[in-house]
Amino acid sequence: MLQTVLWEGKFSMSKAKSLSEEQISKIQSWADAGDGVPEIQKKLRDEFEIRITYLETRFLLEDLKIDLLPTPEPEPEPKPAPEEATPGEDVDAPGETGGQVKVTVDQVLRPGAIISGKADFGGGKTASWWLDQMGRLGLDMADPEFRPSEEQAIAFQGELRKVIQRSGF
Repeated sequence: MLQTVLWEGKFSMSKAKSLSEEQISKIQSWADAGDGVPEIQKKLRDEFEIRITYLETRFLLEDLKIDLLPTPEPEPEPKPAPEEATPGEDVDAPGETGGQVKVTVDQVLRPGAIISGKADFGGGKTASWWLDQMGRLGLDMADPEFRPSEEQAIAFQGELRKVIQRSGF
């Protein structure tokens, strides 16, 4: 229990038994209205000239068996839902001319891969790609002699990044 202490004519601490029924009822109404400990502490000071600490206010509420309403957790801001890539579906597939690359996701994953798919560099030049559990990228060209141009390699990286992000990785 808290003790009543008189200091310079004002209460610095309050005891639950020293409050009137009207004051207790008022405190209960504050709690029922959703006020928390800081608000009740301030109202005790402003309306009843009872100056007590935050911790003492908590003890007072406990002594009076006044339960505070649970504080609602702030709802997280909704994140925009990423467009989902369906396995085997083209994702942001630009045309097949001048460095443009079409990237798809496999319906059946390559063994040891967390995601895999195909890349079409245009002109019949294709490659299989995959990411393993270590995050390493693998690329297997259908034509071992084909080397994508720098423009095609940059386009492939950009399209692959989009596909991977949309797939949740």
